[in-house]
Order: sequence, then structure tokens, then C-alpha cells
Amino acid sequence: MRTQQDHSVRVVALSNLVAMCKRVSGVCHNYHVSRVSRSRVHVEYSNPDEWANDHPMTAVLPCYPSGWQGDEDNPRVVLDILRVINDSWDGEGWQEFDTLLDCPTLWRDLDGNTWSTREEIENARKAQDDSQTGASAEPRAEAD
Repeated sequence: MRTQQDHSVRVVALSNLVAMCKRVSGVCHNYHVSRVSRSRVHVEYSNPDEWANDHPMTAVLPCYPSGWQGDEDNPRVVLDILRVINDSWDGEGWQEFDTLLDCPTLWRDLDGNTWSTREEIENARKAQDDSQTGASAEPRAEAD
């Protein structure tokens, strides 16, 4: 039996993936890149239980070399899970990585340390423009 598929996949640089992990991690839900090989990237997820046992699950993602000169240590990662290692959800552990895979696109600031979404960048620019022009945060009422 042949199946038909037309599927778009998202590809990010390893540096973006690391920033995405930091962004979606919280007090309990922790994501981090645990291993990078020539063709695979391992992202570990843990949610410690009440006894502080991590019980990490690891998603294996394919990757390939950057192709950009000077960017050899920053492979491109395909956000399509190949398998989940130590899946404690009886084959459904991939769902725990949806938060990471659905992370909005992040852009690095010129300083190289700050990652923001497009909306955050636009809001910051608007606030900066408003402060420079002295515009009020209150919208003006239009005359009828």
C-alpha cells in the first residue's frame, strides 16, 4: 500500500533550538539540548516529580551541516522527531515536545544574547518610537 504525504517541516539552526529550549522551559518543565552528533540532535525533557526525580525523555531530531562558511558548529536541525528515548508515556511521549516544536520563531538581537519573537520586537520598537516622539500611550479620540 502506498500512502500520499505532502508535509512541510521546520528547520532551525542549533543556536535557535537552544534559545527555543530556554524560552519554553519553566520551573518544572525543562528542555535542553543534551547531545549533538553529525546527524542527530538530542533534546532532553524533564518534569521532576514530588521527590525531585527528573525521569527525562529524549527526543532525537535529525540535523545536517550548515553549509555557511564560519558556521560549521551550528548545524541545521529538522524539527521532526525520529524517536523518543525513555518514553514514560507508553509511546505518547512525543506530545511533551509539542511545546518546543510549536515555539514561535525567535530572532537574535544585535548583541547576540537576546532572543525575541517578531511581536516582541515590534512592540519594543513602537514603545521606543512613542517615547522618542513623546506620544501618549492613550489613543486619541477622533472627532465626529
